Amino acid sequence: DSTILEERPRPKDEPVVLMWMWVSMVLNGAVLSAVIILVYIIALMHYCDGQIMQEAIKDLPDYDSKLMDARTVAFISLVWAENIRAYCSRSFNKPIWHNVLGNVNMQKAIIMAQICLYVAVL
Repeated sequence: DSTILEERPRPKDEPVVLMWMWVSMVLNGAVLSAVIILVYIIALMHYCDGQIMQEAIKDLPDYDSKLMDARTVAFISLVWAENIRAYCSRSFNKPIWHNVLGNVNMQKAIIMAQICLYVAVL
């Protein structure tokens, strides 16, 4: 941020991560976890003939392949969600669309993460 040096310094006794930042980070993690678990359950229901319990899935023919497909869906969703979260987490006080492509190194990291994702799952 080009205006960071114009702001007054924080007091020495102020923590680096304030309480509202902790709340934001914990809520962000909880929402992300809930969404990915929900995606995994939906993927299990899709690939494992409507079953989500381990004992029932083990009775299915070729259950290893079906579990792998459901886990792959959850993994892809997690990587995409983390890449999107990287854009959302750039600033606590500016909207996501503010200078979206301004950080070239971040763009490289997101592209590399997507390439690695597809290399890993394809």
